[in-house]
Amino acid sequence: MRAWLAAWPLACAAAAAAAQDGGRPPLPDPLTLEQALALGQGAHPSVRAAAARVEEARAQVLAAEAGADAYVTLEPRLRWVAADPAALDTDPNDHGVVLVVGKPVHEFGRRRARVAGARARLAAAEAALEAARLDQTLAVMEAFFAAVLADQAYVRDNEDMAVVYVRYDRMRDRHEQGQVSDLELLEWEARYHAVRSRRYESDGRRRVARARLAERLGRPGELPGELVRPRLRGVGERAPPDARRVLPAVLAGAPQLRAALAAVEAARSALAEAAAGRRPVLRAELEAQATTRRIRSRDRARAGLVLEVPLFVGRRVRAAVASASGALRRAEAEAELERSRLRERVWELAERIAALRARRDEALVELEYRELYLDRARALYQMEVQTDLGDAMVRWSEAKRKLAEADFGLARAWAELQGLRGRPPWPLEPWPAPAEGAS
Repeated sequence: MRAWLAAWPLACAAAAAAAQDGGRPPLPDPLTLEQALALGQGAHPSVRAAAARVEEARAQVLAAEAGADAYVTLEPRLRWVAADPAALDTDPNDHGVVLVVGKPVHEFGRRRARVAGARARLAAAEAALEAARLDQTLAVMEAFFAAVLADQAYVRDNEDMAVVYVRYDRMRDRHEQGQVSDLELLEWEARYHAVRSRRYESDGRRRVARARLAERLGRPGELPGELVRPRLRGVGERAPPDARRVLPAVLAGAPQLRAALAAVEAARSALAEAAAGRRPVLRAELEAQATTRRIRSRDRARAGLVLEVPLFVGRRVRAAVASASGALRRAEAEAELERSRLRERVWELAERIAALRARRDEALVELEYRELYLDRARALYQMEVQTDLGDAMVRWSEAKRKLAEADFGLARAWAELQGLRGRPPWPLEPWPAPAEGAS
């Protein structure tokens, strides 16, 4: 009931935003993590930009492969000439049409390097899109978890404010009866305003968390209503990963590294294409023409092989090779930097999972203690030995929030580790996986 009451103002705001939108259907209410992940998969601009780069790379592959296609040109012309009086045909009209059919036969490595580079850039773009989708999934999970935790913090602070207000109200009654001094009354009034301020801050953080989630879902301004806490069965019982054993799978499957390595291959192909600038180009051509003026030296058709040999290219090829060499060294350095970042990240995730499991154990014990304490306080309240249950309920709510925070942190860390191995980050797979073994 408390969660429903806490979500009611946000549900009203979400309904108002949906009514103003008028287009797409409103966000589901209540909203689950799986629904949020499905809605946010292609909603963020970073994912759409990565998908657009894939389409651009595919077009570049098509253009590179089209360099070997045949070409056909038709050249109609209207021309008037002043013919030599000794010519057999002195007609000034020299109109005609020329049909040229040609095809590159061999570019001596230039076209092969161009196509290989385009395909490598496509592979890099596809891997970068996979990495963007992984980042988006993790960002949606973080935003969803943060919103759920903000709800729980709001419930805790709301209960705390109610407890302090009841006590402050009692102190006012006693003050009117002369049982409490002005100093004691002001002390409780200050306490009340302090917890009231925290409650308003929690309410604001709750709306901000939902606004961030809405941005990640591609629904700016449409604040989600009630959020369903995801079931994370077994996430706290998983043994922490062994970073040394997991690292090979990460280096083989991480989309960020695959994108960097594909960029290295594209840079190598660009260097090979630049170095081929001094090589000749061989093409086959067939030409046919029809003219209004008949001249014996003019051929009606011709076919042949044309070999273009660059005799002097100046410093153009040298400059292109130098630029491509620099780009290759930069791509190799970026790939090595990505390897280093992944190694560090795997160690960070392994240690974070171990620390979060310890924090979860602590939260479980505290929650068990708070539940027993709440049961005792409830029994004393029913026997009229204790005047209220407020403090016990507030501490119990805070213990539940701490446990949820640990569970959410573990789920997010495992999802990232799973995604870095080139697998879908959610839902979580059984662990330990056969390839890595137990730690």
